[in-house]
Amino acid sequence: MKTRRFIFFFLAILVGVGAGLAFGWMMMPPAAPKDAPLASLRADFKADLVLMVAEDFQTDPDSMQALTQLDRLDEGDPITLLGNSLQYAQAIGYPEEDLNLMRNLLNDIDAEIYLQWIETRVP
Repeated sequence: MKTRRFIFFFLAILVGVGAGLAFGWMMMPPAAPKDAPLASLRADFKADLVLMVAEDFQTDPDSMQALTQLDRLDEGDPITLLGNSLQYAQAIGYPEEDLNLMRNLLNDIDAEIYLQWIETRVP
């Protein structure tokens, strides 16, 4: 009698878990957010994207394009984003070669180019 109760108990648990999973997968499947802004990325992903911009800048040194790419990541100040990403990359131990790429990008964007970019920036 006691064994039969345990069997029905575990059977009820299995049926409940199965029904819950079936409902979740078939009736309300998870969906990725649509049109999620890049600004909502975590700091480590932003640092990786800034590094990608710095790598692109190394092959094609166009400061205006680099500023535009950085602005797509975070619509604040691209120089601040670059500085914050560089600090974060140093803190978590990026390789020195990657840090140098980010530093070179930061150093090659001078004030005159930045002001030109602000004037031509499309909001």
